[in-house]
Amino acid sequence: MICDAIVLARGGSKGIPGKNIVPVCGKPLIAWTIEAAREAGFVRNVIVSTDSEEIAEVARAFGALVPMLRPAEFATDTSPAEASLRHALDEMCAPEKPEVVLFPQVTSPVRRRETLAGAFRHFCEDGLDSLFSARLIRNYIWRNLPEPQPLYDPHNRLMRQQIPAEDRYYRETGNFYLFRRESFERTGCRLTGRIGFFETSDEEVVEIDEPDDIAVAELMLERLARNLEVHPIQM
Repeated sequence: MICDAIVLARGGSKGIPGKNIVPVCGKPLIAWTIEAAREAGFVRNVIVSTDSEEIAEVARAFGALVPMLRPAEFATDTSPAEASLRHALDEMCAPEKPEVVLFPQVTSPVRRRETLAGAFRHFCEDGLDSLFSARLIRNYIWRNLPEPQPLYDPHNRLMRQQIPAEDRYYRETGNFYLFRRESFERTGCRLTGRIGFFETSDEEVVEIDEPDDIAVAELMLERLARNLEVHPIQM
């Protein structure tokens, strides 16, 4: 199946100015995602959608395609990612649209070398329409209602490793998504049809939203680099 990666990287950032190109372990943040997608082994093109010429230049330097700048209407603080994804598919993926889209998020730079390939293999072998990166929630979960309610039986409090697979909870990590273009264009939703997930490591859960998150991401990248599980770090 033909798969393109679409990377969204807006110029405006409130928490960390210039976040998408801030240095992380010697590279612009966006470079980690571009390199991971390019080296995944199943991606035809890595397409970056941005409203910033500065980000576009950095993206091109690391091998991504930036056919055009994203229109301002798709680059506001409240613009949904789905609108930008649809614009990229309509305007940037010509002449041949992909059958599958990989949507890796720039704010999650930590990815083991085998993660994306493993997720794509699972996506294809299970005949999925969409897939998300996930991590097992190891804690006991409660709903925040006027009277808090547990999502487990407090009178039968199992050890975590004893909880049956069907009773375990997973969360979207936001590291990446895979979806069939046709399903997305029909529904406007990245998760639709037959949905699956691919469990990632604890390191890959790191998400950069605040300045302190950069140090955590660098620690995880350095840890994986020592085991040759991520791209070389430039210091």
